[in-house]
Amino acid sequence: MKPRFIAGVLFTCCLLCSAATPPRWEVNIEKQYSLERFDREARSKWMKQQGVIFLSSGELLLYQVNPASQQAKLAPRGVSGGAGNLVLNNKLMRPEDRRHINSISLVTSGAASRVVATQTGAFIVQAGAAVYTYSPTIEQTAFRSLAFENIAPVEDWQIEVSPSGEKLVLLHEEVFMPPELLADNTIIHDGRAKVVVEVVNAGNLQSEATFSLEHSLAFWAPSENFLFSSNPEHSFSDGKLGVLDFHGGWSAIRSDLPKEQHFCRFATRAIDAERVVFFGCDAFSVFSAAGKEMYSATGPGCFFRSAVVASPYLAVECDPYSAQRLTPNSVMMSATRPDRIEVYDLDGHAHRLSAPVRSEGVSFAVSAKGDLAVVDGANLRVFRVTTRRVEK
Repeated sequence: MKPRFIAGVLFTCCLLCSAATPPRWEVNIEKQYSLERFDREARSKWMKQQGVIFLSSGELLLYQVNPASQQAKLAPRGVSGGAGNLVLNNKLMRPEDRRHINSISLVTSGAASRVVATQTGAFIVQAGAAVYTYSPTIEQTAFRSLAFENIAPVEDWQIEVSPSGEKLVLLHEEVFMPPELLADNTIIHDGRAKVVVEVVNAGNLQSEATFSLEHSLAFWAPSENFLFSSNPEHSFSDGKLGVLDFHGGWSAIRSDLPKEQHFCRFATRAIDAERVVFFGCDAFSVFSAAGKEMYSATGPGCFFRSAVVASPYLAVECDPYSAQRLTPNSVMMSATRPDRIEVYDLDGHAHRLSAPVRSEGVSFAVSAKGDLAVVDGANLRVFRVTTRRVEK
């Protein structure tokens, strides 16, 4: 990383490790909520479809795809693409007292299943090829199906919600040929794909805008009136970050970011209508919609694998790695393992909390109220983010 990219408040790994905070409470999800461990052996893609989110009302939702009961009879494939052998289980609870308050089970397929929060306690469920909206009172309020053409070797649907929860972005990607780059970023070919982006109202799932791209996006995150994204002229990260409007027009706001490497991928998350966090190996940075760097922090030897945002808080997963150079243009990275979740106050420009993790099955969420929920193997732990800046 170049010094200008990581300028700002810097924290060493030792400082972060020493800032571990005990949880407010901890429960076993197998015993308390009848879910399987999050570090179960993933023999199929559906066994990785699980997570935890905070709803905007402050309630906590756990979701996981599980086999249906042995008594379930298979049926013709339904709107989700499943035939009744897989179920997406959703468990809703209150963080204050750990009390389970509601459950929803939906038939799903072996493809993607996910839950995202929208506004005032409402949420959206993707169960295979079906998308449902639910009100805060757990009533289904809208539905739409996601069409699969089955003509490309790789095809999927991705869903993301804008920071306000008002807009849902549906991205349908068909990859006919993935890009191929050498270790020194020499391009062998740029890949070939068809990408259709649709912006819909998150409340009623009615379409508001649609546009198409000729390449996959290496990373993207919806704001309110545009996407923060990689350069859509390539199917890989080329060191640029830009804004992609809802008509498909793209303009760069940064052109000096690290280029994508085989051993380390970069990603983005929108913080609000005007800010985005860019993260990957060793550092993350917060940029404005005009490209100004507003805050950054480092974790040397740390792969920031994933991040969640609930302004003003940013939570990132740190997976330590080691790298060695084999040739002048070739770098090899060792396998990574989840080590800790770090929480930062983006408005106060301060590190607030460090929560160690122990297993390969980790999912986490942060709330605007300052709660951090971490599912680690069979355990759900909830932490309270302190307002005191952690010092060495």
